[in-house]
Amino acid sequence: MRKTRKLFIIALALISGCLSGDLTRWTLTLSIPDTLPEGTGVYLAGNFNNWNPGDPNFRMIRKRPGKYTFETELPRQEAEFKFTLGNWDRVETRANGMSRPNRKETLRQRVLNRHYVVKAWAEPGDAGKTAPRIAGNMEIIEAFPIPQLDRTRRIWIWLPPGYESDSASYPVLYLHDGQNCFSTETAFGDEWHVDETLFRMMERNKMGKIIVVAVDNGEDRRMNEYAPFPFHYAGREIEAEGALYGSFIAETLKPYIDEHYRTQPGRLNTGIMGSSMGGLISLYIGLEHQQIFSKVGALSSSFGLNNKELIAFIKEKGKEHPMRIWMDIGSEESAAEEMEPHQLAVYRALTEAGWKADREVVFKRIPGAKHDENSWSKRFHKVIKYLYR
Repeated sequence: MRKTRKLFIIALALISGCLSGDLTRWTLTLSIPDTLPEGTGVYLAGNFNNWNPGDPNFRMIRKRPGKYTFETELPRQEAEFKFTLGNWDRVETRANGMSRPNRKETLRQRVLNRHYVVKAWAEPGDAGKTAPRIAGNMEIIEAFPIPQLDRTRRIWIWLPPGYESDSASYPVLYLHDGQNCFSTETAFGDEWHVDETLFRMMERNKMGKIIVVAVDNGEDRRMNEYAPFPFHYAGREIEAEGALYGSFIAETLKPYIDEHYRTQPGRLNTGIMGSSMGGLISLYIGLEHQQIFSKVGALSSSFGLNNKELIAFIKEKGKEHPMRIWMDIGSEESAAEEMEPHQLAVYRALTEAGWKADREVVFKRIPGAKHDENSWSKRFHKVIKYLYR
C-alpha cells in the first residue's frame, strides 16, 4: 500500500511536468445520505486526477453507514473537486437536486483536515432533464460515432449570430473537453464561457464570425485519448490513443461538419484548441495534420508527460505549412516553475523546425493565472483573436 501511494504521488507530479517535494497531507471525512446500496463506492474527482469520477486511487473508505473517510498527499495547489458514486450521472447535487458548483480547497499547509457533507446525489438521466443555457444557437449530437476508437461521443456545434438568416460560410474551431466549454450544467468545473465570449466579441465587431465544434472528453478514457505517446500514471500504462483520436477529428468529424454546415473548409480557416492534456493533443493533431489545420491553441499544456517524444516528433515532422500556434502557462499554476522549461523546450523545437518566433508561434506567461477553467476562460478572447485575426 505504501509503495502504491508513493507511485501515485510521483505520477501526479508528472502530470504537472515535475517532481515536487511540497505536499499537503489532506484528510477528508464525509457525511452522506444513508441510502446507498451495499458496496456502492464513493469517489473524489477533481483537477488533481483529471476529473476521473471513478478513480480507484480516490475511492473513499466506508467507516459506517453514511460516514466515509479518505487521506491523500497532493502537491500544494488550488484544488477543485466533487464527490461522485463512480460516474458523472451520480455526482453530488444540492438538496433540491440542482447541480452545485465545484468544491474548492487551498492546499498550502503541510496538513489539512476537513469535513464535508453531501445532501443528495444525481439520479441517472438527470443530466438530460435541464437543457444547458447557451448564448447563441447550439446544436448537439448526443452519440456521434468514433469509428477509429469504436465508441461514441457527444458533439457540440455552436453557430454564430446570423447563421440561420444569411448564406455566408464560416471558419471553424475544434475544441476538446466539450463538457467544459459552454455550460456549467455539464462542466466538471467552471466553464470556458466560449459562447458568451464569442457572442460578445462578434456583436462588438472585435472579430469575425466562426463556428465552434467541441467534442466531449471520454471521462475515464480522457488520458488515453489525449495522449499522443504512452506514459505511466498511477501504476498503469496510458495507452496513447491520441493518434486515433486525431484521425477521428481530421478524417471523420471535420468532413461531417463541412458537409452539413456552411464552413470555409480550407486549412487557413481551420483551428484546434485545448488546455492541459487538451493542449498537448491539440499541438500534436495540428502538426500531424498540417494539411488540415493552420491554427493551434495549446493552453497550460501538459508537455511534461511526453516532452522527449513530442520534441522528437516535431523534429521529424518539420514545418510543412505556415501555422499560427499559441502556447502559454499561468504564473500561479501548480509547479509552474518546473512546467515552464518543458514549454520553452517545445517552443524552441517549433522555431528550430522552421516556424517563425512571434509571427507563427508565441509563448505567453499569464500573470496570476491558475490551471483551471476559470483562468482559461479569462484569456480565451486573447487566444481566439490571435488565431483568427
